[in-house]
Amino acid sequence: MDNFSNNGTWSCFCVIDWCESNYDISFYVAEFFNSASSISMIIVGLLGVYLHSSFEKRFLLTFGSIAVVGLGSIAFHGTLLFPLQMLDEVPMVYSVLSLAYCCIEDRSYRRHGTWFPVSVALYGLVTTLIMMFAGPENHLLEFVVFQSSFTFVVLVVMSHIVKIYGSTKDAAIRRMWILCGAIGLGAYLLWNIDFRLCDVMQDLPLGLWNPQLHAIWHVGASVSSYMVTMLVCYNRAENLGRNPSIEWKWSVLPYVVVKHGKSKEQ
Repeated sequence: MDNFSNNGTWSCFCVIDWCESNYDISFYVAEFFNSASSISMIIVGLLGVYLHSSFEKRFLLTFGSIAVVGLGSIAFHGTLLFPLQMLDEVPMVYSVLSLAYCCIEDRSYRRHGTWFPVSVALYGLVTTLIMMFAGPENHLLEFVVFQSSFTFVVLVVMSHIVKIYGSTKDAAIRRMWILCGAIGLGAYLLWNIDFRLCDVMQDLPLGLWNPQLHAIWHVGASVSSYMVTMLVCYNRAENLGRNPSIEWKWSVLPYVVVKHGKSKEQ
């Protein structure tokens, strides 16, 4: 598409157009609230890197990837252009792959050989290439590849999270895991309502305004992504015998501190 529409705004050239009305707030930003809410991902990602700088590179990469997803999300929702949609979706795949690696290699010894990180990287590369070459012309293929590849890795992560939760004896940590899951599932529910019931959201009774559930999903996903990475980091530190504990920054942001120095294994 990428044409100037009748109301004086640019229409999108993308696979998916979300429920927020395009160029409703600003002439220069396609989806203002979806773009603005993506800043939350950048904030929690950078804070995660800063607060956990003494931890292994795998966790710094995972926290940093959340910030990269936020940058791509701003680019996509601000323009609704397909190339920038790739900057939103592709980092999501790599971010969850990084988290999966952290979940699986959580012991004090390396559970798998070099083949494992190589396989993880190849999974991300193949997914990226298929999505890119499918392009907007084969949008169904692009959508299916992204959703299926991303969901598969999420399920792998969730299966390991269940194991971590089951082995945790600390009641406070267990409550934090439950809170993390509740926030993530609640945000995902809002994503589905916005995606599948857009007509309803745009025509609420009593003239109520669209609550911008996709933007709220961004914030919820940011919080849950930070929390799950932090808790996996905590579990890893426990397995390494580093005596981790949770402290709070500004009384609202939990982070992991340890009594022993940085582990040599990355």
